[in-house]
Amino acid sequence: MSVTIPDSERVPWLTRLAYSLGNVCETVLSRSFELFVLFFYTQVLGLSGTVAGAAILVAMIADAFTDPLVGAYSDSLKARWGRRHAPMFLSALPSALFFVALFLPPSGTSTLGLGAWLAFTAIGLRVSVTFFHIPWSTQIAELTDEPRERVTLAVLRNIFGAAASFAVVAVAFDVFFVPSAEFPRGQENPANYLPFATAVAGTLILVILLSAAGTYRRIRAREADIPGSPRFQLAALWPAWRDMVFRFKNFRCLFLGSLFIMTAFSMYNSMALYLGSYFWDLTGDQIKVWQFAVILGAAITLLVGKPIVDRVPHPLLFAGGIGFGAALFALPLLLRLFGFVEVGTDAVMPMLRITNGLAGLFLGVVMIVSAVIASETADDYQHRTGENATALLFGFVFLAMKTASGLGKLLAGLIVDVIKLPSAENIDLITAAQLDSLGWWSAITLILLGVLGVVSFSGYRSPKPVDRSRVAAPLAAKPGTAA
Repeated sequence: MSVTIPDSERVPWLTRLAYSLGNVCETVLSRSFELFVLFFYTQVLGLSGTVAGAAILVAMIADAFTDPLVGAYSDSLKARWGRRHAPMFLSALPSALFFVALFLPPSGTSTLGLGAWLAFTAIGLRVSVTFFHIPWSTQIAELTDEPRERVTLAVLRNIFGAAASFAVVAVAFDVFFVPSAEFPRGQENPANYLPFATAVAGTLILVILLSAAGTYRRIRAREADIPGSPRFQLAALWPAWRDMVFRFKNFRCLFLGSLFIMTAFSMYNSMALYLGSYFWDLTGDQIKVWQFAVILGAAITLLVGKPIVDRVPHPLLFAGGIGFGAALFALPLLLRLFGFVEVGTDAVMPMLRITNGLAGLFLGVVMIVSAVIASETADDYQHRTGENATALLFGFVFLAMKTASGLGKLLAGLIVDVIKLPSAENIDLITAAQLDSLGWWSAITLILLGVLGVVSFSGYRSPKPVDRSRVAAPLAAKPGTAA
């Protein structure tokens, strides 16, 4: 039976597109950051993988803890440009400047200074982007109250994300990191990184301004009907954090499940250039095709994801996507390590494309359904407490994701140091034992994180539909109701 969506809940197409465009910002930033930052600092600049990974982890944790703060600040903000859009517009220029600075460390810097520069610029970049990303992300719950419209928005934003992922990989390897006589692997050439960073910075400014401008009118019109939060106070945040983390079981499950799967995904992405360049001995074009496969798999999900998410229980989709995604990333590594596939044979690229494509398919489902689950959880929290804390809850979700991004890069850096991987200028000295260790550490870490993600999310239960005609009593008046 078809469901009719009231006109007031239908989001106009231009607004849909403007909202979805905002996903390009985080996708371009994350894809560029995960593919190239750790590799640039370790293989090109010679920084220890552990130091580089730790610097990135510090930056991501600092960023992660600003997410709930920015969320609470946005919830309570009273500004001429609106509580969501004022910080969104102001984030554009600082985000671009910090991204360029990330790839422009001062010359002659010591190891400690280089690690400090990485941490400083990464913190500045991630915090700047947070002032766009958190208000932008909450709009999926505020542009409409209709669940099917939210699924549509989730699918559309993933389409833009998939296109941005394609563009980053294609432009990076076809324009900036092309091989030369001196650097057969273009990603090892230090001169290629600043032009790449400048291009990404310009893209960030354009995307942020266009997305914010395109959603401004509808969000400003609906803000009058959305309950506001009390004035922003740091001291008032602890009770809300305590309620969400300790008294709201669904939120804990979503938080931990997201933490583990995103740690696995971040680690795998951060290892992509190491695995592609050395473990699989791929050319730049082959690495590009390999990376395209996971993006294509996620893009295919966008064609079939909406009917699947509409019909299959969301917790089952989320847990299944986590488990199968991690297993498929680990599978080709294990096949080579157990002797079923040999490097340099015709079987390598088809296997890598198929497993990466299928992993992208499962992770694409996770990305779609996670946005819906987060919106349902925000609605459930408001129903149980009588308080609107949408941006605060989304801030906690992104706290998990960004902490996971830092943990993934730290794990990748530790692996690089544990196996004593030579820097780019000495890479000819790499041994077969080091290559095997690279594969084993990566595969085992992926499988372990996938299992932890599935187990952690297993306690989630879909909330009952919210009756918006009733106002829930505060959580404190109903002890245990959010468990």
